[in-house]
Amino acid sequence: MTNKFFVCVDGVCVRDGKILLLKRNVEPFKGCWHVVGGHVEENEAPKEALRREFKEETNLDIEVGDIIAGRIEESFDRTKIIIAFKVTPVSGEIELNGENEAYGWFTEFPAKRVYDYSKFLKEKDPT
Repeated sequence: MTNKFFVCVDGVCVRDGKILLLKRNVEPFKGCWHVVGGHVEENEAPKEALRREFKEETNLDIEVGDIIAGRIEESFDRTKIIIAFKVTPVSGEIELNGENEAYGWFTEFPAKRVYDYSKFLKEKDPT
């Protein structure tokens, strides 16, 4: 069996020493906390994909900054190449879509999480 490869993006949004996390309402990772992110669609640039995901999932317009982390996540049927960017909210009020049931600004990552970006909480401005 050959794994499919996907490029994905994560947005690490830190404000006042707290990171924005959403609680998944659907699989995969239902019930887990995560940063905003998702798959990069065909013919879409990673930063463009992250702006789209933030708008869809939170209704926030964002500024996408530098790449701050990267990782490879493998499952039984796919391999995800995940690029994490620093994100700054520009405008909008948080309104969740059906993918997520809750959001919060956290000083520590919950135990039930998709991935731990807590090292960026130690930095005032993750770069």
